[in-house]
Amino acid sequence: MKFIKQLSRLFPRKKQDSSKKSKDRKTDKGSRMDRLDISQLRDLTVKEKLKTKLQDNLSLVQQYQGNSLGLKIREIRIGPDNIKAAVIFIDGMVDSVSVDELLSSVFISSMKSKELPPLGDPFLKYLQEKVIPSTMVEEVTELNEFFDRVLIGDTALVIDGLDTALVAETKGWKTRAIDESDAEISIRGPREAFVESINDNLSLLRRRIRVPQLWVEKFTVGSLTRTQVALVYIKGLAGEEILKELRSRIEKVDTDSILDSGQLEEFIEDTPFTLFPLTLRTERPDRISAALLEGQAAIIVDGTPFALTVPITLFTHLQAPEDHFERVPVGSFIRVLRFAAIVLALFLPGVYVAVVNFHHELIPTDLFLRIASNREGIPFPIVVEMLIMETVFELLRESGVRLPAAIGPAVSIVGALVLGDAAIRAGIVSPPVVVVVALTAIASFAVPNFALGLAIRILRFGFILIGSVFGLFGIQFGFLLLIVHLCSLRSFGIPYMSPLAPLIPRDLKDFMFRIWQWGFVYRPKLTGFREPIRKSPRQARSFFKLFPHREEGQDED
Repeated sequence: MKFIKQLSRLFPRKKQDSSKKSKDRKTDKGSRMDRLDISQLRDLTVKEKLKTKLQDNLSLVQQYQGNSLGLKIREIRIGPDNIKAAVIFIDGMVDSVSVDELLSSVFISSMKSKELPPLGDPFLKYLQEKVIPSTMVEEVTELNEFFDRVLIGDTALVIDGLDTALVAETKGWKTRAIDESDAEISIRGPREAFVESINDNLSLLRRRIRVPQLWVEKFTVGSLTRTQVALVYIKGLAGEEILKELRSRIEKVDTDSILDSGQLEEFIEDTPFTLFPLTLRTERPDRISAALLEGQAAIIVDGTPFALTVPITLFTHLQAPEDHFERVPVGSFIRVLRFAAIVLALFLPGVYVAVVNFHHELIPTDLFLRIASNREGIPFPIVVEMLIMETVFELLRESGVRLPAAIGPAVSIVGALVLGDAAIRAGIVSPPVVVVVALTAIASFAVPNFALGLAIRILRFGFILIGSVFGLFGIQFGFLLLIVHLCSLRSFGIPYMSPLAPLIPRDLKDFMFRIWQWGFVYRPKLTGFREPIRKSPRQARSFFKLFPHREEGQDED
C-alpha cells in the first residue's frame, strides 16, 4: 500500500478549477435555455423574481436577454457608503438626457450621509422621493414586470442587498412627426393625423377635449408583442354597459401578437362573417373627438396610426370630415351625391348586364341597337366581358396602391387607358362595357371609407352574376337579402342600420342631409342617452322643434 501511495504522489491528480466549474454551470444553463421553447421561457420569466444579490440579478438579466445589442448595464456605486448598484436600460429606447440625470442623482456626492436611511424599504422611499428626478418611479419585484418596463424605454436601478428594483420613466425613442393624413384627406378642417406613438395620439385627443372626465384605460395585449392598448371615453357620457363589454372583449384576447388595430378589431367585433366594417377606422383625431362627444368609445393601439371607434352604424362610414365644416347646402349636396355614387358603384354593372340580357324594353331602342352593333364580333357573353374588365380594373387599382406614390397613379391611369383601348381594338370587350366600368370606378372613389369601399367592390361581382342569371328580379332579390343582412348586424349591441332601422326621427338630422350646427340640440339616442342634451335648445329655430325631445324611457320612436 505504501508503494501505491508513493507512486500516486508522483502523478498528482489535477484539481478542477473553480472558474471552470462556474463556466460549466453557465454553459449548462445556456444549453438548458436553448432547449426551452418560447412558451416555456415566458412561463419561467413570469415565475422568476428579482434576487437580493446584485450579481445574481445581472446574471438573471443576461440569462433571459442574452447578449442582445442595445442592452446597457452600467455598474455604479451610490451613496456615501459605496453601495453596489447597476443601471439597466435599452439604448435607442430611452432619452439619454433623462438617463444622465438619473445617473448623476444617485452618485456618491449627491446624497448626504446624515439623511440616508438604512438599506431597505426606507432607503427606496428616500431615493424615490428625494433623489431620483424622474416624474414617475415605481418599485418592481417580478422579473416579468421588470422586462416589461425596461423594454418600453424605462431605466431600472438595481441595488445590491435589495430584491426590489426602482424603475424610472425615461422613454425617448424616435417617432414620426405629426403630419397630414394620407388616407383621409379633407379640403377644409384640421390637418393633424395620428402617428404610431400611443402617447402622442392621446395627447392629440387631450388637446381637443380638456376635461378630467376624458378617461383612458390601459391594456396590454399579445404575449410576445406586449402591445399597449388604450380605451378612451368620456366618463359619464359613454354607456357603462358598452364600456363593460369592451373591457371584457379586450381582456379575453389571447394571442401572441397585436401589430395593428385591424388585428384587434377581428377579436372584438360582433359578427366576423360579414363584409361590412363594424368599427370605424380613422387616423383623424378630430373625428375621434367628435365620436367621443356623442357617447362613443375609442380604441388606440400602440404602433399604428389607425384608431377604432365603437359602436358605429353603416351611415357613419358615409360621412366625410368636411361635411360639418362646409356650409349646410354644400355639405348636404355632397352627401347626397355620395349616396348616389355608392348606389352606382354597387349596382350599375349588374343592372347593365341584366338589362342587356333580359330587359331590352327598359332602354331606348336606338341605344339598344347601338349597344348590339358594338357587341358584334365579341366572342364572349356580356357577363364575361363585364367580369374581365372589372377584374382588370381591380388589378390595376391594387397594383397602383402597392407602387410608390410618385408613380402609382400614373401607372394606373396609363394602364387603364392602354388596356381599355387595346381590349376594344382586339375585340375582347365592347366600348359600352368600358364606359360602365369607368363610371363604376369613378363612383367607387367617392366612398369616403376604405373598408366600406372594399365591401362594395366585392358585392359588385355578386350582383353582376345575379343579374346575368336572374335579371333585374335577381338584383332586387339580392338587394333585399343585403338589407336583411344589414339590419341583422350589431356593433356592440347598436343596430347597424339605425337611425333607419329602427327608425329614430330625432337622429335623421345628420343622415342624408344635415342641419345647421345650432340645430344639433341632442346627441344620438342610442349612444348619447346618458346626457342627451348637448346644447341649449333655445339656439334651435322653430323648424327644428318638429323633433321634440322626450326623457329616456318615454320616447315612443
